[in-house]
Amino acid sequence: WGGRTIYRPVWPPGDERFVSLSSGSLHTCGLREDGTAVCWGLGAAVRTWPPSGESFIAVSSGSFHTCALRDDGTAVCWGEDDEGQTSPPTGERFTALSSGARHTCALRDDGTAVCWGQNDEGQASAPAEERFTAISSGADHTCGLRMDGTVHCWGDKSASYATPPVGETFVAIGSDSYRTCGLRDDGTVVCWGFDRAGEATAPDDVRVTSISTGRSHTCGLRADGSVACWGSDDDGQVWPQR
Repeated sequence: WGGRTIYRPVWPPGDERFVSLSSGSLHTCGLREDGTAVCWGLGAAVRTWPPSGESFIAVSSGSFHTCALRDDGTAVCWGEDDEGQTSPPTGERFTALSSGARHTCALRDDGTAVCWGQNDEGQASAPAEERFTAISSGADHTCGLRMDGTVHCWGDKSASYATPPVGETFVAIGSDSYRTCGLRDDGTVVCWGFDRAGEATAPDDVRVTSISTGRSHTCGLRADGSVACWGSDDDGQVWPQR
């Protein structure tokens, strides 16, 4: 088509077993029990080809790149690198990382954050004085969970997705492109950012133990293993649930 390269989708082997998964825009990566990574999806080959001979303890996929942590805490990334998103700082050791659209942020063992990649809205400008227990990256913003349960966000604040509610504390956070949700210790969820389809409006009666944010919907896992979702259901993404 007009000289463009056409890429075929890559499918995961049906007999694979994973200990964790992370999805980007058009690809997903999983970690096997031995720490090796396998990725699949649609797009350029470099997006779905992790480095050979490597094993990891964590993986996080951005829009068109993926980053992973080795067991010694060093980071390695693969995929598109138009904004430096697959070029982590050398000589650093991390305990966690989270990839956004074209940037990644990671936590050192002292709780400080460091980011690399696109920074047009300040999403990769981590505050040097803050300490976090968890971190979550969106498209143009990043949020960190402080040790006292409060949240600090940086990046684009124009649409409120980098402005967490005042006076709230959480045990976990999760970000999508233009939204972040926090899980309170009683299992209720509060979100901030875009809410065009109700994706940032959690039902009052929902209690969950973990949350995961999609582009226009949010889902939580209840204690009994059932799922609760809210937001856009135009493609069935909030169904089934019980």
